[in-house]
Amino acid sequence: MTGPILSVALATLLVGTVVTFAAGRFARYVAAAVSAAFLAEIAAMFLGFSAPAFGVTTSFVESQTVPWISVSWLHVDYAVGLDGISLVLVLLTGILQAVTVAYSWNETRRPGAWFGLVLLTCLGCFGVFVALDILLFFVFWEVVLVPMFFIIGFWGGPRRRYAALKFFLYTHVASVTMLVALLVTAFYSGATSLNFDSVATAAQGLAVTTQVVLFVALLFGFGVKFPIVPFHTWLPDAHVEAPTGGSVLLAGLLLKLGGYGLIRWGLEILPRGLAVAAPLLYAVAFVSIVWGAVVSLGQRDLKRLVAYSSINHMGIVLLAIALYSSLGLLAAVLLMFAHGIVSALLFMVSGSVHHTYGTRDISSLGGITPRTPVLSTMTMTGSLASLGLPALISFPAEFTALLATWDKIGFWVLIPLGTLVVTAAFYLWMMQRMLFGPAKGGPPEAHDLPVPELVAMGALALLAVVYGILPDLLVHFIQMSPVVGLP
Repeated sequence: MTGPILSVALATLLVGTVVTFAAGRFARYVAAAVSAAFLAEIAAMFLGFSAPAFGVTTSFVESQTVPWISVSWLHVDYAVGLDGISLVLVLLTGILQAVTVAYSWNETRRPGAWFGLVLLTCLGCFGVFVALDILLFFVFWEVVLVPMFFIIGFWGGPRRRYAALKFFLYTHVASVTMLVALLVTAFYSGATSLNFDSVATAAQGLAVTTQVVLFVALLFGFGVKFPIVPFHTWLPDAHVEAPTGGSVLLAGLLLKLGGYGLIRWGLEILPRGLAVAAPLLYAVAFVSIVWGAVVSLGQRDLKRLVAYSSINHMGIVLLAIALYSSLGLLAAVLLMFAHGIVSALLFMVSGSVHHTYGTRDISSLGGITPRTPVLSTMTMTGSLASLGLPALISFPAEFTALLATWDKIGFWVLIPLGTLVVTAAFYLWMMQRMLFGPAKGGPPEAHDLPVPELVAMGALALLAVVYGILPDLLVHFIQMSPVVGLP
């Protein structure tokens, strides 16, 4: 199946971003209209999506390829396409763009720039998920860094410049490493172009040692975005200093770029390299899982707690990818989607708590439920979803990851299983301290959620329930991706 829907969606976001930057105080209305149009286009993608027909040489649908740069030694295409994995992550992009716009509805500090940067971030993420050419992929990958740098650096907290610079330097160095590894893969394998299908086919002829070296380089390039320990130190600083909308996009979307990139441009292109390097990935994943959970247990700042818990969850994603099995890849994509929804909800909760009570310090809060029952409900929903309560979105993803781990490496499953107990401990501890017990006061003007924040958080809470009860709404499409059918 071919069609222009991906190019139309890219054009919608690009034009919408430019208009939003110029719209001034009307920027929120433009951003809302663009978000609605983008969601409608994503709905059309889902309605028209089907598995590739038998005998078709590419595993992508809705694909378009237009020559871009062509010289004797270099062929670069404008190439975009979808498979089940990218389709689910495109849906996550549309959802988080819409709820970020809704949550930020009352933003008055340079609203044109704020909403324009939000749309530009989502444009870059969408481009990453659909790009099928190395150079095009890298362009979109770098596009994401620029708006997030300014979102943190201008709208962030007291240490915003330090956090923004640290974020940019870490991720840019990793990006350059990733680009070099991909270009070496393309040129050294003798691929006829930088198109994904060409590189993936040619790379199968590379020696195993070469594949391992290139895969480890890609692991660093993509792993910083996960982030994996020990390259994670930029994440807590960036989250704590970023405004709420920035944290939503950072945790909900930007971390998923690393997981998607490792699957698409690492596992699919260099499968023998992954097979040999699997023990390294297991070790890094286990360290990230344990470190994220244990450090979260000692946090007093609500936002920092959620940030460190993201390291734990993305460590499970890395473990699921390292398993290199159908069930493992299904779990990885499900968990990326689930973490995107739940982390967005929890960062919105931390932002609203700070707006309402003037602090995110868990020990300074207590008994807030009678004064802000809706905010407390959202806090509990996000926390229970994150710890993997059945009937909420993280449960099917984490359960599938545990099954895949047991199936492939046996009793090593006790490591992620044990950290789930720790995860439950720090979320239950947080809820007990914040939501229940005697009230510890608070500003007299404290009130429950305003309508824009309620709409944004309510939508995410509803999705956490719907996809928790009906995970097949996602599984059906993920399984259409040929890579998920790998042994």
